[in-house]
Amino acid sequence: MSRTGFFTGLDIGSNSIKVLVAEYTNNEMNIIGVSNAKSAGVKDGIIINIDVAAAAIRTAIKQAEEKAGMTIDKVNVGLPANLLQFEPTQGMIPVTSNSQEITDQDVENVIKSSLNRNMTPEREIVAFIPEEFIVDSFAGIKDPRGMMGIRLEVRGLLYTGPKTILHNLKKTVEHAGIKVENIVISPLAIGQSVLNEGEREFGATVIDLGSGQTSVASVSNQKLQYTNVYQEGSDYVTKDISKVLTTSQSIAENLKYTFGVAYPALASSKETIQVEVIGENSPREITELYLSEIISARLKHILDRIKQDLERTRQIDLPGGIILIGGGAILPGIVDLAQEVFGKPVKLFVPNQIGIRNPSFAQVISIVEYAGRMDDIEQIAQAAVNGEELLRSKPVDIPVSHPVVQPQVVAPQPDATKSAQTDAVPNYSEQNQKPSNRQKIGDRVRGIFGSMFE
Repeated sequence: MSRTGFFTGLDIGSNSIKVLVAEYTNNEMNIIGVSNAKSAGVKDGIIINIDVAAAAIRTAIKQAEEKAGMTIDKVNVGLPANLLQFEPTQGMIPVTSNSQEITDQDVENVIKSSLNRNMTPEREIVAFIPEEFIVDSFAGIKDPRGMMGIRLEVRGLLYTGPKTILHNLKKTVEHAGIKVENIVISPLAIGQSVLNEGEREFGATVIDLGSGQTSVASVSNQKLQYTNVYQEGSDYVTKDISKVLTTSQSIAENLKYTFGVAYPALASSKETIQVEVIGENSPREITELYLSEIISARLKHILDRIKQDLERTRQIDLPGGIILIGGGAILPGIVDLAQEVFGKPVKLFVPNQIGIRNPSFAQVISIVEYAGRMDDIEQIAQAAVNGEELLRSKPVDIPVSHPVVQPQVVAPQPDATKSAQTDAVPNYSEQNQKPSNRQKIGDRVRGIFGSMFE
């Protein structure tokens, strides 16, 4: 059951910052404003300059306010999967009220008791997701409020992240003059938004091909089972084009999105493209196939790394297959290339909301949907996490009655050598294009998405 009101999502990427404002009424989400501004102060999905990033966020917020016709004072911000850890935990309290009827306060207290964990000083609790409550040994209860009992227990998943990343994220948003309403774990939100009920139950993997990094999240049995981050994205494709063709980064970006095909078998060996080469007076002529081979080499390298890790963690055979999202997923032929690499069913997720029918908006849409669909118990759980600063940020030494399970996944450390690019799709100069009567495959497929904003 969704909440009623206005919700704003903030997606801070390496190359763009997206803000989406939506209103939830009668379990329906109506988008009333969206912006897509150039990012700054962010590298590989991590904030490296708070003041610069805050200024970029203010620009994106202002654009969204103008389109929505309202003032934005709080946001739900997405937390990337970098170094995310999760483990099962449980808590137990006696019900102390005279009536022995379980209240909101009892639920909050039992959740707080589950937060008593031994953790290293550099980590902080991000969220607790309740899976079931137990009232006097009766298990499988989703909402115990109003029930009578003597003992209340809770079992769920505890998510922790690096304190530095969380601190910088919150401080940057606050410097932009905005309050953080909720920190939403992006892989959790993506799993709920992109996957259907059957895929969440039987299992599927979502691959977010961003500009600065590629994120992976596997879900099965309605739970997040695996997540990872790779510090390679579509920016590396642009750099490869620039290096191989000895052309500028801006022209390489134009070539990628205007003529690029991810799967060489779909590219033409006869269609030619004029490319301005640094240090030469006349342009160089290349084929669409040659450009496609440059693009596919990098994308195949990224997908091969993901496949190896999915095989290692036994997530490769999930019945739901692979779902692609992100700005890098708009390249024609990307589904064909991924199917060849993984040997599994692959599909492209395209949001159906009017005006943002582009895979690059899947992330910010999922953040708003996650916030708007939080039920009462999830809100109480988040309040318990947010309200216990001592427990969230300092190690505690409280014995637990169950074994500590080591987290399944720790995403790799960010690569600090990569520079940020803009993931806006510029228009390639018409004077550098060779006229052709044949409609390009790239043009045909890109027609599905249209412009970034309809």
